[in-house]
Amino acid sequence: MAARGLTDLSVERELLSEGFDYVIGVDEVGRGALAGPVSVGVALFDLRILTAAEVPAGIHDSKQLSAQSRQEATDRVRSWATAAAVGSSTPAELDEVGMTMALNLAGRRAMISMLREWADARTDRHGSGGFERNGSGGADVNGTAASAWEFPGRTMVLLDGRHDWLSAPLTLDCLGTFGDCVDLELPPVRTVIKGDGSVPAIAAASIVAKVARDETMIALAEAHPHYGWESNVGYGTVKHRQGITELGPSIHHRRSFRLTADSGAKEGLL
Repeated sequence: MAARGLTDLSVERELLSEGFDYVIGVDEVGRGALAGPVSVGVALFDLRILTAAEVPAGIHDSKQLSAQSRQEATDRVRSWATAAAVGSSTPAELDEVGMTMALNLAGRRAMISMLREWADARTDRHGSGGFERNGSGGADVNGTAASAWEFPGRTMVLLDGRHDWLSAPLTLDCLGTFGDCVDLELPPVRTVIKGDGSVPAIAAASIVAKVARDETMIALAEAHPHYGWESNVGYGTVKHRQGITELGPSIHHRRSFRLTADSGAKEGLL
């Protein structure tokens, strides 16, 4: 039976009553996988518009939806949200800076992509003067520096889970990996335990993240058919671990993870 979609916008309405103008739902996918990126989905909503209408059908925690339902739902999210995007950190980046900082980097990349999408949409509607930096105007929508991107109005981030990895203090060893993403000034963050299954804005982010990462892993499976990524999308199934044991890890595996029960598996990178 398909999961019923979420309908309760009480969390978002509370933010509006507190004086916030926008909410960004955030969720990650791929944290526990052995291979592939760790990805973060973000979905921006104008709270006045969001709370004045019903939630589209089928918006729920991505894990509760079938692949077909997720694909249908991601199309609805793209039409429903003010902007939505996905950012990722590669396995090599994860191995270098650790999971918390890899999630942080993926989240920053997602935010910049989301702001660029939002800016482009406003430019299309209003001309070159349509994009505003926190309501002050004057941002260059074609600029690449993270410091050039500012969030609209009063924005609150709702992050799925207990731990705030998005605004975690950056460590010195991550600065070279992050590049310009270091300069992005994030809005305040509130964590929501099991938010992907209760808060529509977070569920929207979980859907776009899951669909995007699954598509990446299915595409990678064509070049690396021995690990079963077309079905396990990088998680540690029996077939996946057997492939690692027999052939060794690929360049898309996370070398800082315990990939097999026998850590002496082949050392070559496929």
